Amino acid sequence: MRCAILGFVAGAAWLENAATLPDQVTLLAGLAVLLFGARFLRAVPRALLCGALLGYAWAALLAHLALVPALDKADEGRDITLVGTIDSLPYRFEQGVRFNFAVERVLGAPLKVPPHIALGWYEGAGADAAAVGEVQPGERWQLTVRLQRPHGNANPYGFDYEVWLLEQGLRATGYVRSAGQSNHRLDAFVPSVGNVIELCRATLRDRIQRALPGKKYAGVLVALVVGDQRAIDHGELH
Repeated sequence: MRCAILGFVAGAAWLENAATLPDQVTLLAGLAVLLFGARFLRAVPRALLCGALLGYAWAALLAHLALVPALDKADEGRDITLVGTIDSLPYRFEQGVRFNFAVERVLGAPLKVPPHIALGWYEGAGADAAAVGEVQPGERWQLTVRLQRPHGNANPYGFDYEVWLLEQGLRATGYVRSAGQSNHRLDAFVPSVGNVIELCRATLRDRIQRALPGKKYAGVLVALVVGDQRAIDHGELH
């Protein structure tokens, strides 16, 4: 049993360090090797081999499932109207707000949009200036957005934004189209366990920020209480 567990871990680690995911031919070849090993090898080598192949196949399956919800390249940069819920603690900054959006349906066109996306809503400037919505966790909104597939900077040993998005289950990013579009709230709150948790976090964060307006360490307290580190001003802490 221990040999099988060690083999499983080794097989999963093998897949994690591979440059590409295996195709169907590779998986079928692995299945053939697995059947051969189970029939002809002795106990310890058999357990190691079977465990490694099962770990490799399991990791490959999870990777394929994570990559399935993808935005088609042809749909990048076009206006898409979505209905969904605010799925995270919104981060407000000077130019607007960023948040995760759980897509419920696409309006007006039979497009394939990933179920979870990251959006920014910006004020704009000049003729495109428009108010940014006061979004809160758990609200249902209708939004017109422009999306793109996840992209990160190709900087060796730097922060891999694309991998981070994959870890968060966010398979597209984009922004809300403000000028001339009908973006509006449909429901004040959609009950779910996740929405309740995020709304409680937002309420605690707002109370701390109101109680400590302009204070140097307000962002640190918010990070300690609700886990939101984005309000920490690192320059002021030195």
